[in-house]
Amino acid sequence: LGAILHPKPQEALVIGLGTGCTAGWLAKVPEMKHVVVAELEPAILEVAKLSAIANYHVLDNPKVEVKLGDGRELLLTSPQKYDLIFSEPSNPYRAGIANLYTREFYQSSLARLNHQGLFLQWFHLYEVKLSDLARVYKTLKSVFPQVEVWETGGLDIILVGAQNPLVHDVTFLRQRIAQEPFKTALAVAWRVTDLEGFFSR
Repeated sequence: LGAILHPKPQEALVIGLGTGCTAGWLAKVPEMKHVVVAELEPAILEVAKLSAIANYHVLDNPKVEVKLGDGRELLLTSPQKYDLIFSEPSNPYRAGIANLYTREFYQSSLARLNHQGLFLQWFHLYEVKLSDLARVYKTLKSVFPQVEVWETGGLDIILVGAQNPLVHDVTFLRQRIAQEPFKTALAVAWRVTDLEGFFSR
């Protein structure tokens, strides 16, 4: 989603490796030069290895750099700037995870984004109260003037935060999603093949 909406993403940060699919797909974007992944738990690398078919062998991709450690610390200590920052932590009710939904975390993310940069917050809707989602949205909106909500399918959403107005150029986006890896990604993940299907989310 972020790589479709951004006009030319070259640097990305993914907080939370998981199965490695987000980082793997980002690395497939032709203009993407570097994808940094911050992962706190070393055992998750084994999960990504086992998911190699789904994530395009992300751990073997020279564009991808996995940094073991706290994503919040990386944002505070590294001077690196990004076009896209994806925050994909575990469920917010798990110990310590709530730190990745705070105003301070979002402020740190904003400080590391380039001018047209986008921040994307994955959030699941199961086993959480509507008030929890409202709190996360309000907190994100207190830092990012522009926020959109996208449905990924099932019970997950992505909140997209931006400093500047999010303008959707229909001609650009129609051409964008007709290219790879976006064409295959949308068909696989969202079961859509055209711009109307994309915007239905």
